[in-house]
Amino acid sequence: MARVIGCSNPEVGESLVHLYRRLTSEDVRYVGKVEVAEATKVIENVQRDINIALVNELAQIFPELDLDVEDVLSSAATKWNFHRYTPGIGVGGHCIPVDPYYMMQRAQEVGVPAELITAARAVNRMMPKHVSGVLRDLLYQSGVAAGEGRVLFLGWSYKAGVGDARETPAEPLSENLKDAGISISTWDPYLAASDIPEGIEVIEDLSSASGFDMVVLATAHKECVEIDWSALLGRMRTPILYDGRRVLDLDAMQAMGWKANAVGSPAQY
Repeated sequence: MARVIGCSNPEVGESLVHLYRRLTSEDVRYVGKVEVAEATKVIENVQRDINIALVNELAQIFPELDLDVEDVLSSAATKWNFHRYTPGIGVGGHCIPVDPYYMMQRAQEVGVPAELITAARAVNRMMPKHVSGVLRDLLYQSGVAAGEGRVLFLGWSYKAGVGDARETPAEPLSENLKDAGISISTWDPYLAASDIPEGIEVIEDLSSASGFDMVVLATAHKECVEIDWSALLGRMRTPILYDGRRVLDLDAMQAMGWKANAVGSPAQY
């Protein structure tokens, strides 16, 4: 990944490039004034937010057409210039869901509406609410009363492989479910109990988790993806599985005995 340096003084900027090159083997470039470097970081995250919003919106549309968004995206990716993104339960972290607002504000200050950036942010911000509706319907169609439903989140971090819960979409998703009377528990090997909001049961030992009506793969930690799914299935009250990151083999899970569902897949009751 290239490093960019912005500086109002070109000579100082080039000196900083030489200094930085002593600290990294990556490409280092002087890009002009500071604002160019700042905008570079912002629009890189804005672009990702927009691309993710597209597939998240498609993940809402295609199940209504009895199509799995994963099948469509995989097929489209056979074209050499198709940019492949994967839908999920939402966008988290301290960059992608935050930086678009800087761009939107600056655009507003100069009289530009920034409609695409604004719309994309709205899609991703509302994704947990959409997924919540899907999960509630899966529970209802399986005969689970909302006030009695128990859901286990595998993972809580905003992305795989890190212990960082900042802006995690798991939180608004869980709040939407709790508002419907559903109790939420979570197991995340990267986070301490103190990182999890109040009102969420923290599972310390996954082998003790039992009596749940649904498992939601909220974070694609390797440790979450590679659990003993057969053993967990045997401890479920209702065997509903929802892959919120599109990393599981739904056919294999279905064959195992799970009612396997995922973001953007037609519902399996």
